[in-house]
Amino acid sequence: MSMAMLLPHTAHDPAESLIGFAAGLAARHTGGRTGFFLGDKGIKLPKLARGEPDAVHRLADWAGVSPAQLFANVPQGLDRRYYNLRGEHVSAEFLSSPYTVFCPACLLADDQASGGRIGERRHHWIWQLTVVRTCSRHGLPLMRRKASFSGDRFHELAIMVPETGDSLESLIDGLQPRSASPLQDYVVERLEGKQGPAWLDSEGLEQAVRASEMLGVLVLFGAKPNLDKFTEDDWDRAGAAGFAITAQGDEGILCVLADIHARASRKGGKLGPQAVFGRLYQWLSRSRAKKEPGDIKRILRDYIIENMEMPAGAPVLGEKLAERRLHTYATLASESGLDPRTLRHMLIAKRLIPDTATLDSNHVFDATLGREIARSVLRIVPISRLPKLLGCKRPLAQQLVAERILTPIVDEISDSPGRHKKGIDAKEVEGLLRRLRACANPVEKVPAGMVDLAKAAMKSNAPAAEIAHLILGGYLQNVVRVAGIDGFNAIYVDPVETKAAVSEILAGLSPAEAFVLLRVPVAAGWELVRKRLLPSREIRSDDGDHVIHRFQPEDVDGFLSEFTTEVHIGDAFGMGEKDLKPEMKAAGARPMLRKSDIGVRIFRRSDLPERFRV
Repeated sequence: MSMAMLLPHTAHDPAESLIGFAAGLAARHTGGRTGFFLGDKGIKLPKLARGEPDAVHRLADWAGVSPAQLFANVPQGLDRRYYNLRGEHVSAEFLSSPYTVFCPACLLADDQASGGRIGERRHHWIWQLTVVRTCSRHGLPLMRRKASFSGDRFHELAIMVPETGDSLESLIDGLQPRSASPLQDYVVERLEGKQGPAWLDSEGLEQAVRASEMLGVLVLFGAKPNLDKFTEDDWDRAGAAGFAITAQGDEGILCVLADIHARASRKGGKLGPQAVFGRLYQWLSRSRAKKEPGDIKRILRDYIIENMEMPAGAPVLGEKLAERRLHTYATLASESGLDPRTLRHMLIAKRLIPDTATLDSNHVFDATLGREIARSVLRIVPISRLPKLLGCKRPLAQQLVAERILTPIVDEISDSPGRHKKGIDAKEVEGLLRRLRACANPVEKVPAGMVDLAKAAMKSNAPAAEIAHLILGGYLQNVVRVAGIDGFNAIYVDPVETKAAVSEILAGLSPAEAFVLLRVPVAAGWELVRKRLLPSREIRSDDGDHVIHRFQPEDVDGFLSEFTTEVHIGDAFGMGEKDLKPEMKAAGARPMLRKSDIGVRIFRRSDLPERFRV
């Protein structure tokens, strides 16, 4: 049975909270407190404040208003700590209670409109949200007052804000004007049914707000500010800064995480995730199961795993790292047991760390690649030992390295100590011998007419290493090896077939010939190829396992027409490099590539002062 409608009828303002509407009714009809007014009709104020259906329906029926309007403006209690507000599940911390939040300018306007009846002030439903800290209408920070006892926690503005007239004006004068935070605008618009940035909309409302605020804290206040001392203005600024990031979704968040990480890394020292990401990391690592922080946890965890050195088994935001994915110079030195100085030179030479790296640097690299480099250090074979291991003369061994059939562990460009510059990975040497055996048929006696590599090179007018290329690439059919002998000394070829293959397949310049014309060291020449500044023709075997590089004379000429070196300029001036260098420096000539980059200074002719464009 419905109760008699309360008269005179008062319409519900859609901007007013449920509890504010009830307080206004009490003031208009009795001039007293809300609890006593509702109690006469069997409505308990605490139950109404929690949006309990029976209490809301009873008030709607009595006041003659739509219950749907009232439900929309009250957080409905789901349990002791969680609420449903317009379909969004939020915690008690998301709501302003036990504080009463208000805009003194709004209250002054209400007082003026009502003729000074302060009990009829409107309590806006959005003031129930902690993220709402600014009055959009007046451009003023909202004020907060905490209830001194439980009976005052129901936002009765006449009780909580007794100031009127000049006193309200004084409150207004003490506030610094500001615009509403874009995060606040987003929350209000989302609760009104509007769409926002995709990533934020995919998160729970409280998740979206908290992620934005904590990212903003990190960006504006650093890793470890004292959050207990944060003012509402601090949180407002943090929310605005964070919203600019989260509105961009994964990409924007990852970009900021990378920037924060880079700035922290420049300071040096061992930096774990908590040291870099501070309060953001702590919040995500301590999040209670019932208060899941959302996708921000996955984003930060993935970033840490992919960009920070962490040992296997380390906990990363609730998950254990199955295996180490990244190493630093220091952690790899510790794991491998190698002398840190030796390892540093190798890592620099392989471009895994910059040449400025120190033992406490935070540069990370792929752990698997780092371990392989560390193992290669233990497998170093000095180039001086290659002739014995490969069963060949020293010139062929040197040619095999120059042609990059064998790759130096460290080339001449690096500052690695001497023995590493002249070392080859034993694993690569073994692989070359294995491939060589596979390309030749074993025989007890050398067939008539077949010759060893030295004689084949003479008959073909080609270096022995080029014949090795043809064998390893599968271009020669008649290749044998004498059983019981290992290496190149065991290899015999058909000189007629070899000469024809050299002429047909190895057209153009060899690497050694091209680099001589350029007047650059072999290692520097290969760097020019790697950087695609010097074009090369790649001849690949059918199985793709072997590559031969050849160079066209016109490409070499083209390089020299665009670039030059101090050797070429010095020849033109009749000067040595030692005398030329200070003159070029004084004239402002700057190399495009430094000696530390590729082993020789390369200048773009068009960038040089006119007198050096020779």
